[in-house]
Amino acid sequence: MGARNLADPRNIDVFALAKNGSLMEGETALVRFLRLCEDLPEQNGLAVWQVQGSIGQGTGKTGVISGQPLLHLHVRADLLLDCQRCGQSFAFPVDAQAVLQLVESEADLDDELSVLQEEDEDSFSGNEDEDEDDENAAADPSGGYPEKVVGSRHFDLLAQIEDELILNVPYVPRHDVCPGAQASAAAEQESAERRPSPFAVLEQLKRK
Repeated sequence: MGARNLADPRNIDVFALAKNGSLMEGETALVRFLRLCEDLPEQNGLAVWQVQGSIGQGTGKTGVISGQPLLHLHVRADLLLDCQRCGQSFAFPVDAQAVLQLVESEADLDDELSVLQEEDEDSFSGNEDEDEDDENAAADPSGGYPEKVVGSRHFDLLAQIEDELILNVPYVPRHDVCPGAQASAAAEQESAERRPSPFAVLEQLKRK
């Protein structure tokens, strides 16, 4: 693991971060992520994050492109969300990891990936495991390759961390079991336990 980098995470040379294998980590108040908080209830927690730079060592089916600068991002937070079923707020834990490949410009976002994917298709054509590969490709359209992002010498890592948090907010937030529904189920069970069994009532009528 590389040395820790103490630079401002909002203005960092990510290409140097990757080349040096440096590590950046920190804690950021969720209220600072304005795009994340725009449609959420008031947040009072922290995002705990870590970004490790590296240079890719693999090729092809490994999903890592050799010699390319990479960022390994890990972010944890407890987001406060409003349940769309009962309207009450609840804590939603996020523990997300992502690998990002840095490119110099928007023109580089698609070129290398499409070439390597074509090479993979050619090298694996006729393979006895072709059906399994097709299933994996359907489950992961990216083929397992890192997501590409345009890097810079003045990169805002906190914006990238905010993007990852936004991606992990569920489309329809809701409790697994709403508190009201849980209380209602408990009340119904208690009522059922107190209610006399119909078979017991029938037995008493027979004895009269």
